[in-house]
Amino acid sequence: MKEYKVKLVANEGIFKGLAKQNMLFHQCIGELVDNAIAAKQEDQKFKVDIIFIKTGDENVVDIYVADNSKGMSIEIFKKALQLGESATTDDRLNEHGFGMKNALATLSGENGYWKIWTKSVDERVIYTSEGPFRPEMSIKEEEAFPEDEFLPTDISTLIKVSVRMPFIQTVQGRGAPTRDLAALRMWLIEHLGVFYRGYLEQDPQTFENTGTIIVSVGNDTLQVPPIPVPLGTVATEYFDVEINGQVYPLTYRFGTLDEVKRDTLVRGEKAKFYYQGNQPTQGIDIRLGKRVIATRQLDSIWKTEDGKSQLNRHNDYNDFLGELLIPELPRGVLTTTNNKTDFNMDDDNWVKIFTVLNETQMYRPIKHIREKSEEALKKKWISMLKATNPDDTVTNEKSVWPTGTQIDVYRKKSDGKIIIYELKAGTGSPLHLYQLKMYWDGLVVQGEQPREGILLVDDFATNLEEMANLMNQQPPPNLPKIAGSPTQSNPYNFKIERHRDRNL
Repeated sequence: MKEYKVKLVANEGIFKGLAKQNMLFHQCIGELVDNAIAAKQEDQKFKVDIIFIKTGDENVVDIYVADNSKGMSIEIFKKALQLGESATTDDRLNEHGFGMKNALATLSGENGYWKIWTKSVDERVIYTSEGPFRPEMSIKEEEAFPEDEFLPTDISTLIKVSVRMPFIQTVQGRGAPTRDLAALRMWLIEHLGVFYRGYLEQDPQTFENTGTIIVSVGNDTLQVPPIPVPLGTVATEYFDVEINGQVYPLTYRFGTLDEVKRDTLVRGEKAKFYYQGNQPTQGIDIRLGKRVIATRQLDSIWKTEDGKSQLNRHNDYNDFLGELLIPELPRGVLTTTNNKTDFNMDDDNWVKIFTVLNETQMYRPIKHIREKSEEALKKKWISMLKATNPDDTVTNEKSVWPTGTQIDVYRKKSDGKIIIYELKAGTGSPLHLYQLKMYWDGLVVQGEQPREGILLVDDFATNLEEMANLMNQQPPPNLPKIAGSPTQSNPYNFKIERHRDRNL
């Protein structure tokens, strides 16, 4: 029987196929940022610059990605260009050997033009290569990096790729596609701030971050902030999982969406892609080491109570958020898909982790978590007040106005003084103060005079405190005319306090 040998060749068709894996603009940029961080110099913080430059064609934008990493020697550069081969063998950010190739083939529009310049910190030679990817690639030597004024001066590796506007617009989560590069930049900043928050935030041991990411439109630069999960009330649980014969500690933080935090997450602006309080964005993020590898996970992790099917997304879970923190693990442990847009469910170690999350009742997603969190706060506060002030009347059943609006907590002290409380899970907002004012005015109309109105929240900004002080200067409604009783109401007396100050 004859036998025929077939030599497999990575031709241009393979790279065109790579570009059809439904990767989005921000995911491609993430692959290039991963490579820059993986090549970070030991004694320096990494710095990655992502630059949008308009071209003569309004449908095409030149994207530059520059870093101050170790750069690549000729041998490492050869590996980096080889499909399925990683530039490094120890960093899990270079997990599969497809990232840069996948990103450039996709960004350039099904394996179009791109160019890389790189210089190893141990050499003086600058090497370049340019696309499209072909069965045989060429690496050349050059004397200098490009000297465009918008480029940073400290460069070890520089990538340039021309990207069509419709593909850049895949960075948007919703709304009509915009051609405004400044607006598209803010969408990208949000994605990068979520992906790399572990690198961009302060390390709890060193009090330093690992590096910075800058996104520019021409010479107009903005730094990417770390974007945390905007949790109001938070529960933190710890559990151990055996992975490849070794036990690792995992941290699971979950709780209620804090809309006030969410609305200032992205350089003081509202997050628009993540944490929207809707079905697509409910669920938890998964962070492996310092890199967020998956976001908005719910139905992929949890099953129904009977275990027969995956849990369906539902509006009841809209306020449920969380984050699973997994320590840095060796490369090849807890693997992800080739384009790193999801975890690899063929990896049994993921199944172990998700089994713990499924089978531990307190770890499961909570329906109506905001209402349940705030109801628990009220009950705890009422219990604390009754324990320390047994002669006071303390209740959550006091109603005002014809609508029967219930005051969160009504307290009438033994000396007749009335204190009312509004309790909220998360950061205080102007609406919460106005709810407290509604309770106050309702009591006054009914002939009862409060002495204090206290808003109890997880945290609050100084401008909310200023608002409370201004409200205290406003005239309250008069008491009803009752013989022998005053009609002039006492001034408002609104205060804001934090849960922790009251041991809540």
